[in-house]
Amino acid sequence: MQNQIRTTVVNVCIIKNQILSSFTIAATYIGTVVGAGFASGQEVLQFFSFFGLKSIPALALAVILFAFFGGIVLNLGQRLRAKSYLEIVRYAGGPYLGRVVDAIVTFFLFGGLTAMAAGAGAIFTEQFGLSKVLGSSIMLIASLITVLLGFYGVVLSISFVVPVLLLSVLGLSVAALSTVPLDLGAISAWTGKVDPAIPWWPLSALTYVSYNLVLSIAILAPLGAKAASANALRNGAFLGGLG
Repeated sequence: MQNQIRTTVVNVCIIKNQILSSFTIAATYIGTVVGAGFASGQEVLQFFSFFGLKSIPALALAVILFAFFGGIVLNLGQRLRAKSYLEIVRYAGGPYLGRVVDAIVTFFLFGGLTAMAAGAGAIFTEQFGLSKVLGSSIMLIASLITVLLGFYGVVLSISFVVPVLLLSVLGLSVAALSTVPLDLGAISAWTGKVDPAIPWWPLSALTYVSYNLVLSIAILAPLGAKAASANALRNGAFLGGLG
């Protein structure tokens, strides 16, 4: 255990002395959005899947918006050499509106952490028959350790998690399609029986992106300040939005 902790600290120090590349930025962006946007497991279903075939243009719009606005936040972080999101919030909103936005971001961050802790507790109960308190406690302790390692600890942890997430999503998708053939008629019939959280797909995509960016700004702001170049920012924002 001590060796693992020592190795983690060494890795954090190594990353701290490096300038972040496009792929590191993209991976961190993806991990941040996944953490914010998949907290309850209902987000993709409510904001996209319930629209049936219209979910395809909705997803395309979300990709464009994530790449565009994520790039803006990263660029501001680089220009302001931001150490936290507060510099960007105060720059954009001034001293008074900036405080209001700061309070909103803090509220959303707390809500996101609460949802993820509850989700971890539910997984422990439903999948393993263990206590919800145990699952939530493990999630909160892991989050605390990550925060104590600082910004580079967050980047390091996400760089480990994101590849696993992407491979898991691809594997599950292939397994599902190979087990149950794609039936567009059945999908249309199913989506016609349910009501999405937001009835118009462009507004649904915009809402999904907006609340995810509120949560993501906390990591994107200092991430931009550590980028290798403007090209790294643009490429990282594009790949992150695409992911």
